[in-house]
Amino acid sequence: MLKRTRLSIAISAAFGAGLVGISPTILAQQQLDRVEITGSSIRRVDAETALPVTVLQIEDLIKQGVTTAEQALQRIAANQANFGISGAIGDTTGAKAEADLRGLSVATGNSGNKTLVLLNGRRMVNHPFDAAAVDLNSIPLAAISRIEVLRDGASAIYGTDAIGGVINFILRRDFQGIDVAAEYQRPEKSTSGQVKRVTLLGGFGSLAKQGFNIMGSFDWREQKVLAAIDRDFSRTGVLGPTRADLTSGTSGTSFPGDANGFEPSGPACNPPDSLPRFTTPANAGAFTSCRFDFTRQIDIIPENEQKTWLLRGSLGLGKANVLSAEYVRAENEATSRVAPSPVNQFIPATSPFFPVGAPVTVVPGFGAGAIANWRQVPAGKRTSGDDTTTERYLLDLSGGVAGWDYRFGLGRSESESIASVSNGYLSDTIVQAGVIAGAVNPFGPQSAAGQAVLDAAQIKADTLIGNAKVDFFDARVTKDLFQMPAGPLSMALGYEWRKERSSFEATAVNSELINTLGIDPDSDTSGSRKVNAFFTEFAIPILKKLDLTLAARYDDYSDFGNTFNPKIGVRWQPIRQVLLRGSYNTGFRAPTLYEIFQPSSLTFTTDNYDDPLLCPGGTAVPGASAGTVCGQQVLQRTSGPAGIGLPASTLSPEDSKTYGFGVVFEPSPQWTFGIDYWNIKIEKQISELPEQAVFGDPTKYASRFVRCSQLPAGPGPGQDRSDIDVCLNFPTFDPIAFINTPIENLGELKVDGVDVSVAWRSMPTAYGRWGFTLDATYINKYRYQREQGGEFISAAGKYTDNAPVFRWQTVLALNWSAGPWSAVLANRYKSGYTDQGGASGVKHYSVFDASFTWTGLRGLTLTAGMLNAFDEAPPRSVQSTTFQRGYDPRFTDPRGRTLLLRAAYNFNLM
Repeated sequence: MLKRTRLSIAISAAFGAGLVGISPTILAQQQLDRVEITGSSIRRVDAETALPVTVLQIEDLIKQGVTTAEQALQRIAANQANFGISGAIGDTTGAKAEADLRGLSVATGNSGNKTLVLLNGRRMVNHPFDAAAVDLNSIPLAAISRIEVLRDGASAIYGTDAIGGVINFILRRDFQGIDVAAEYQRPEKSTSGQVKRVTLLGGFGSLAKQGFNIMGSFDWREQKVLAAIDRDFSRTGVLGPTRADLTSGTSGTSFPGDANGFEPSGPACNPPDSLPRFTTPANAGAFTSCRFDFTRQIDIIPENEQKTWLLRGSLGLGKANVLSAEYVRAENEATSRVAPSPVNQFIPATSPFFPVGAPVTVVPGFGAGAIANWRQVPAGKRTSGDDTTTERYLLDLSGGVAGWDYRFGLGRSESESIASVSNGYLSDTIVQAGVIAGAVNPFGPQSAAGQAVLDAAQIKADTLIGNAKVDFFDARVTKDLFQMPAGPLSMALGYEWRKERSSFEATAVNSELINTLGIDPDSDTSGSRKVNAFFTEFAIPILKKLDLTLAARYDDYSDFGNTFNPKIGVRWQPIRQVLLRGSYNTGFRAPTLYEIFQPSSLTFTTDNYDDPLLCPGGTAVPGASAGTVCGQQVLQRTSGPAGIGLPASTLSPEDSKTYGFGVVFEPSPQWTFGIDYWNIKIEKQISELPEQAVFGDPTKYASRFVRCSQLPAGPGPGQDRSDIDVCLNFPTFDPIAFINTPIENLGELKVDGVDVSVAWRSMPTAYGRWGFTLDATYINKYRYQREQGGEFISAAGKYTDNAPVFRWQTVLALNWSAGPWSAVLANRYKSGYTDQGGASGVKHYSVFDASFTWTGLRGLTLTAGMLNAFDEAPPRSVQSTTFQRGYDPRFTDPRGRTLLLRAAYNFNLM
């Protein structure tokens, strides 16, 4: 057994344990075997390598109120993820949560597909809806011991996706006893959004003494829904007094509706008292129809239930070998609501509800009447669900023989995600027939007959079904080859095989819901491929205090070909108090099966736009309906190469080059400082051309606009007028049918910045021990091209196409302990930025969490605290990319000040 050096402990404090309050003094008392560190295949005595690694201990995160892996990664300053549970509101994300180190996926608007997430050093299957990244909800947090974050590119070790870094969730080992815990979180303002959690962890048997260990865990978490109207900052989409504020934050499709633009309820938009008052009156007659404040009718946190299980058995085979079998299962269910559906339907002039004075026109295929533009308020809010189940089966054999350490693994990881609708989504065919028959009234209260038609039209069905599977085998051996003057030269060799399969089905019901869900029923996708990879690594002690690490990996994909990626790292410790390090590597991200095989399909844009020909400057041209061509979502068509008959190799992998260097300085045993500079360049980014680019320069991208007149009458799924409601209902003018944005290789991304760490720990005092840590990331430059050869867009400190890029993110913690008492005051800070559209600035967001913990009774731990102790509201934002308005839900917590109570008890069975 060997002890870690004092410098190793100091560096750990600066770049790892110190960030969450672990005392380096305690670490110094521990003795460590040869351990494997994230970012290296070689098992080392000393935990510090040439690469920056941050370590978060789960026990310390629990004291800060962390109940999910998504929340845990919010305590990493380098993480700028924009996919979380709030994204389930009105979108087809599957309620997934992802990580995105350095925010590298912000430029293309994709999920966190440039950060690799591992469980115990091995891959998990990606979420099946886009096969882009691991869903953090699949991590069994109750069984996790710590989280290791490699803040450097690592494709030379791990292969695809590891451009921005690697996040490795490490499971507990050889656990014995039973841990039971219950937690409750309640927002101060209301019981909406409350969280309940129960965890159970148990294990028996000792590998060292009895030759076996069996461990299991269960984690149940439930979060109640939080509605937009429950918070002042989110209760309305009208964010200012101007006409533009009103139009951008509300919808022209309201209830009561209008007929060919004629508003039967009058300019005051006051519905009868028997109807809910959901409309917003138009100011001073500035509008000819009512405006609907849809934001008031949405959720900002969906109702969510998560369950995870882990079962693992380990059997010692002799003194140095262990055979393990492991099963992990995660279930994530989310239910969300948005405003009732907006529709355009024909109403005949003979209907008893046809408004007196409304203009009558002849609509081809229907006859004399009008187009009723109305919102189906009597049918209720649109309610949808996401249900995802992820599993992993694993056999692992590890140990040592004849001076070689080895590890072999065989397993399968699979996931199924089902999206469904349960209320407020109506069959257009049934409702249209009811309007024509004179039973359904788009302009006022429903009769019993009309309500019966709406009830009968309710669709309760699965809409999307995604499946993803990965079968894998990996083998790795390591050995100290020979002794050099400065130490042993170590080597690792490895092989990895994977078979990936992915399928995505849009059920037939989407043909009825294309205009409310925006999902093309012809967007089914399926594909498979095989991957073979070989990798090697050498740790070379050049001098006593100078180490060189060399690594390289060759990946061969059955669809697009092969790629080779090397890495070099240097670690120099000139004196005991100083460590210098640097690295250079190349990396890649393989196109996902979804990106390759997606067929031509339609969905709605995220933002609202004016038709550049029919609504120039926000004013509809004569003969065009303003409610159709001004400030509306537009259909967007996308496709992968194989989905439209092109070779899969048409889409090339993304390539990256990364270098960085840093220093760790320990002037005294109480202080540690660290700073690392990093620089990343990515070429051939894979995505669709951003919708914002298409509408931002309609002249340059004129070929991307496809109008109804350019479409054949049919057939041809996704390419004929019979698929597109706007082309059927408005034949008198020529609106946009869709914009064409296939998946392709786009331009470059160049990002650089600095990571800073500070750690201070006191000596024992009469008032206990104190500690202070700071973890900060500063993005200096963030520049990207929307297309190959295009101009570079500077995004640092700005909201560009899809999301903001924060210049500063910091995580600060002040820790105190004395006897059975301990406390933590933690702060999470995000700097302000220029808002979407560049019209205003979003102020910084700073949240403090405080808690006290008592362990005065053996086995019992009690924690009480407050999350967001100063009740900081999310900063005001005019972003319109998400369904939520008034703030950005991707980076803030709308609950406000929240009470935290937790009790845990450990039953020691020994």
